[in-house]
Amino acid sequence: MSAFLPLDAATGLAPPRRAADGFELTKKASALTPVKQTFRQIWFFLLLGSICLEGLGRRYLPGVPSAVFYFFKDVVLVAGLIRYRINREVSGVFKSLFAGFVPVLKLAVLWTFVEIINPDQASITLGLLGFRAYWLWWFAPLIVASVLLDPVVRRKVVVIQSAIAMVVAVLAILQFGSPVDDAINTYSTVDGEASLAIPVTSTGRARVSSTFSFITGFGDFAVLVPVLLLSIGLGERERTSRLAALTATLFSAAALPMAGSRGPFALSLVLCLVVVWRAGLIFTRVGRRVILVAVVAGLASVFAFPDALQGVRDRFEEGDTKARMAEFFDIVPPVALAKYKDGYTILGIGTGMTQNYRGQFGVVEDIGGAAEGEVARHLWELGPIGYLLVWSTRIGLVVVLLRAARILKRGGRRAASAGALAYAFLALYGGLVFDHIFCALFFVGFGFILQEVVQVRLASRARAREHGAFEAAARAPVPS
Repeated sequence: MSAFLPLDAATGLAPPRRAADGFELTKKASALTPVKQTFRQIWFFLLLGSICLEGLGRRYLPGVPSAVFYFFKDVVLVAGLIRYRINREVSGVFKSLFAGFVPVLKLAVLWTFVEIINPDQASITLGLLGFRAYWLWWFAPLIVASVLLDPVVRRKVVVIQSAIAMVVAVLAILQFGSPVDDAINTYSTVDGEASLAIPVTSTGRARVSSTFSFITGFGDFAVLVPVLLLSIGLGERERTSRLAALTATLFSAAALPMAGSRGPFALSLVLCLVVVWRAGLIFTRVGRRVILVAVVAGLASVFAFPDALQGVRDRFEEGDTKARMAEFFDIVPPVALAKYKDGYTILGIGTGMTQNYRGQFGVVEDIGGAAEGEVARHLWELGPIGYLLVWSTRIGLVVVLLRAARILKRGGRRAASAGALAYAFLALYGGLVFDHIFCALFFVGFGFILQEVVQVRLASRARAREHGAFEAAARAPVPS
């Protein structure tokens, strides 16, 4: 016998099963004590700090092996998973959003695991580390959303995130204003050798890395964090966290062009405009004030640091701009399979074999030629079948975020909906495996979006209970 299960009108998700239906009720999260709230805030600070401040450790603590800073964020994430566990409500919402893609995810995980013992694999340890790069941070949205369910913790975490973002932005501004050969512009120090800043040819200014170990890390920050902070700040009801998020967004936007990277600058600008439009700011008085302040801050940044914008402009004028833009189409499987047909084999060369740290395991060059870019590395490591499976899971993330955007818009959270829409685009084109900074920041930001969806579901359920109680009271007999 089949049964029809209606969807929740506000969220579009399946409602929770009732005990009368023979299923265990989802446990309601208990109120946290101030001590537990503080520990969760500390954990989130360690998580975000280990991502965004990694470069400071490599720069100023050369005696500590660089691998410690590289893997510390993984340790913090696993500690959070063990200590705080994934909330059942969060898990249920994610499964509803990811419906239809779970079998593909299981196959992709299985394929990457089997590729650890590929005949061309140089080291089982390298394979396990590569397997971790593919899948470990998929747990991050679930645990981050679970931690953020407590409203006090969430407000404090927004302030923490904003403070770290401002530290990153301020250091970038200081680096940009300093000479290229100044000690503050050292990217990292490994084995006693300092990696110095790369100058912009036309201006002589440094391409800054801020608190990261290279300019790509700061570029990842510039793409992911301002968009998230803007969506949080525009939707936040509590004044302190709202001001903190919006202030950090302005600081981050001011430092955005100082990396001298054209892609992150253009992408972040476009996505922030999408958030502003989707949130409906143009049609409200407060929104127009926010836009005015942002414009004034942007003009002030241009006049204070004209060389920053000049460096980005020069990058756009370089001859490889069209070729770099064409690389966006590599995400389309037929294009990728045809473009790299001479480099990959049917079964690939093994999980982890094109990771940046492969040299420590005796893999000096990629088998079959140099694999550059996320798509090429997937094909080199996993072959076409594994690549298509991993690509399908990425499409699943895009669908999840688009579904989340629709649910949040229905629930009246337009700013959060705008953030989900922006992250859906980034899920398609970002480096979720071979760019460890982008991967970590993306999935942490996804956790904020997932928490918003859970809150909409809980609010919808509360309204349904109130409506049911009202109808029951209306049907109750009136005593004579």
